Amino acid sequence: MKYSIIFFLVFVSFSFSQTKNEKEERIKAYEFPEIPLDYFNTISSNVKYLKFYRETDGTKKSFEAKFKYNKQHYSVEFDTIGNLEDIEIVIRKKDIPKTVLMNISKHFDDKFEKARFIKIQKQFINTTPKTDKQFLDYILKKPNNKHTHFEIIAEIKTKEHHQLRELTFDKDGTFEKSRIVTSASYEHALY
Repeated sequence: MKYSIIFFLVFVSFSFSQTKNEKEERIKAYEFPEIPLDYFNTISSNVKYLKFYRETDGTKKSFEAKFKYNKQHYSVEFDTIGNLEDIEIVIRKKDIPKTVLMNISKHFDDKFEKARFIKIQKQFINTTPKTDKQFLDYILKKPNNKHTHFEIIAEIKTKEHHQLRELTFDKDGTFEKSRIVTSASYEHALY
């Protein structure tokens, strides 16, 4: 009995950690962390549709700026004190290099009966000695430079499930992680 309870608790906690249940709330610029807000003041004349958001997923809070720059849709995420977490750019399936797309497609073919890509993003995480501001400026100037990950929201079907999932692959198309996207997260995940 004791082991059954322990197994159940581990299973439940693992299940919850694998679900994307974010809530996103649009906020005014003055509610955004001050340091990264200044980053956008220097590029605001070239940015369209700049909007600020506060995100919570139950345990983690973050801030996100979304905008269009040079015909590309960006989302830039910061932690609560203003440190850059990642930069994402929405892309199309045809923008993924062929060999990388083959690796990603193989994962989908092996794991799911059917899959439909809803949103694809290339993701940049600053692993360089550049400051957050320098890294953001660098990516804005060179969005086709090397990125670190692909993040794909897909509608998938297995024998047991029909669900939305967010899957992360490294730059070579090797699968890293997956989590279910809840309906509450679905709306804002599409931009």
